[in-house]
This record gives sequence, C-alpha cells and structure tokens, in this order.
Amino acid sequence: MKKYRIGVVGLWHLGEIFSAGLAELGYTVIGFDDASIITNLNQGKPPLAEPGLSELVAKHLASGRLSYSHDFSKLESCDVIWLAIDTPVNDRDEVDVSSIWNFFKNHSKKFTPGALVAISSQLPIGTCASLKRFFNENYPEKGLRLAYVPENLQLGQALKSFFEPGRFVIGADDQASSDQTQDVLSPLKTNNLVMSIASAELSKHALNSFLATSLSFIYDIADVAEQYGADVVDVAKALRSDSRIGPEAYLDASIGFSGGTLARDLTILVEKAKEAEIKLPVIQAVVTKNQERRSRLIEFLEKKLGALARKNIAVMGLTYKPGTPTLRRALSIEVIMILKGKGAIIHAYDPLAEKNELHALTGLDKSNNPYECAEACQAVLFLTGCSEFKDLDFVKLRSKMATPWILFDARNFLIDQEKKIQSAGFVYQGVGRASFDKT
Repeated sequence: MKKYRIGVVGLWHLGEIFSAGLAELGYTVIGFDDASIITNLNQGKPPLAEPGLSELVAKHLASGRLSYSHDFSKLESCDVIWLAIDTPVNDRDEVDVSSIWNFFKNHSKKFTPGALVAISSQLPIGTCASLKRFFNENYPEKGLRLAYVPENLQLGQALKSFFEPGRFVIGADDQASSDQTQDVLSPLKTNNLVMSIASAELSKHALNSFLATSLSFIYDIADVAEQYGADVVDVAKALRSDSRIGPEAYLDASIGFSGGTLARDLTILVEKAKEAEIKLPVIQAVVTKNQERRSRLIEFLEKKLGALARKNIAVMGLTYKPGTPTLRRALSIEVIMILKGKGAIIHAYDPLAEKNELHALTGLDKSNNPYECAEACQAVLFLTGCSEFKDLDFVKLRSKMATPWILFDARNFLIDQEKKIQSAGFVYQGVGRASFDKT
C-alpha cells in the first residue's frame, strides 16, 4: 500500500466520512469545500453529525494526517482526487450534477499529471463517459485516470459502513486505474467487484431500485393484509426465512420511503429509459406506488377524526433516519405539509432534529419533549424508529392527549409494545396489520 496524498472534494455527509476515514487508514488527506464548512471542520465540527465522527476528525487534525482547506490550488499536491460532492435532488427526485461539472471545469487544470480521479458522488449513468471525454479534450497531456466507486454509507451508521464494507464496487476502464483504486482501499480488507465504469454506475441505480421495488412489493402485501386480517410483519418474517430472499431483505411495510436516495435512482432509470426509447414498467410502477403511499395515512386519520381542519396531531420521529439530525427530504416533512394543507394543527418532536431547520422547512417550533408534543392532540404519529420512543410512558402520553387517542405507528416500530399501548387506552394502528376499515 502506497502512502497516497488524497484530496477529498466535497465535505458534507459523504466527504466528511471519507476524509476522516481515509486519514484513519494512514493517508495524508486534505478536504476541500467552501470556507464556512472548512472553518467548522477545523474546529472539529462536522456539517452532519455521525456517531464517532467528531472524535475521529479531532484525532487526525491533531495527528497531522487530516487538514481542511478552501484553497483548491492545493490539489496540485494530491496523487488521488476523491470526489465526494453530495449531489442535490429536487422535489421531483431529479439529480443536479451542475456542482460537479463546475468543479471539474474550474479546477481540473490544477490536477497533477497522472492523478487518479476516484468518484463516489451519485452520478447518472453516462456521466463518467462524458467526464473522460472532457479530460481527453481539455487536458490530454495530464494523463488523468478515472474510477467510479459508488458509496454505500448509511446515515446514522456511516463510519461503520465505511470501515466495515461488505464489498466495494470498483468501476475502471483500464488496469492501472483499477489497481490504484484497489490499493487505496486495501486496508479495509474486503471483496472488490471490479467492472467497467458504466456497469458500476448502473449497479448503484440497480441496487437502490431493487430495494425500492422490495419496499413497494411489501406495501402491496400490506394493503392486502389490512383487508383480510393478516399481519404483514408475520408475512415478512416468512419471506425473510426463505434462503432465496434472506433475513436482511427490505420488507418493512410503511407509508413509503423518502429522502431522495432510492427515488433518485428510480428517476434516473426512468429518464434514461425515455432517452433510449425503452419501457420500464416495473420501475415506473414502483415510483407510482410510493407516490400514492402517503394517502393511506390521510385516509386513516380522516376515517378516525373526520375532517382534519383544526385537529391537533403530534408528529414524532422527524429526521430522515434515526441517529442523524438531517431533515433533508425526510418523510416527516412531506407528511407535515400534507396535514397542514388539510388545516390540521401540527405539533412536532424528535430528539435530534435541529429546531432552526424544522422551523425553516415547516414553520413549526419543535416541542421540548414527547409529552409536551402530545398535549391536546387527538392523534400521535410515530414516523421513524427513534430508540427513545421505546421507553415512553404511554399512560402519561395518553393523559396529555384528547379523545380518540390515536397512535399510528408508521413503521411498525412499536409492535412489540402493542398490547402495552392498547392497555394504556390508545387506538393503536400499524401498517399492514389490520384493516383500516375495521379499527
């Protein structure tokens, strides 16, 4: 393993993890981004909190292996340039790669000859081919090499994802690029699946689309379960027990997936299919199923509460995933805005969500605790599985609320406490576990 000097470009979630992680592997790492992000990181404050990340950043700022800069001229000293710019997704789940192209147009001239450009940013298939043409047309003398390594970091467990990968997909169209990328990642001692760059790009779209398809499938099964008195949780257990499916299968019934990650790759495949004039009926059906999913919750609430105007509803579990503070493209924001559109009065709580971000996105002020959040509410909705909610005093929670004391468990997170919740006086409703018409 060569002691590479690596420049990590883009320092939001992906880049903050890669910069600290690569430093921990023994490399000299410079992280590049805007001055405001750099200032906070140099003070040991990552832009997005992850367990153990602040400590790891502080460790390697002190060791000298990690530094942060907004001076992109320092790219000249890097053997490897690792692109980790988080590509934004709009409200239609369309990815915007303009920031990536702006980076290459403004800074490629600074790259050292023979540098490896490794990309982990989320890119539509075909982007790397366009980038190779850009390098060859504008900087042929530099002999830049390109690899695509799709990321697979889980929010709330990102450092664990980085240091304990199940495998790496490495896209490279020449042996030297493949060998160098594998050498950089060799300390992690995992399997490398080496393939063409186009195959690596498509593998990321395919992976997320497969996961989304699994979710949409179980949503269909949940809808049938609700009408015939079956329990989708038991059905999912039966499916996972089959070796052809497996225990980690994405089979959690809910009111839909959010965040833009899965939807982004579905949208890319749909758009690329249109360009190629081919049909993707399965992928399109997955998109449609998820778009319709929120209506199940609204139908249930209207059945129980009547018109939602002026009804007090508590929404708990606001972040995109438990363990992370981000609200960007979180399911809770979509649900809150739908309910507000119906005239409901919304109370909101999450242990990690930032008050200012919540207010900016929804106009709501975060409650100080779950019991304050539930005050005078006719229904409480648990949208994500924050571990704190497992320890709630449900008798106390109900005492704060108003009739008919609805508790909607959008991810069946509280299923093991169902009897306890019901004995506290709640009307408990999960997803795919009993007919909404019969509860």
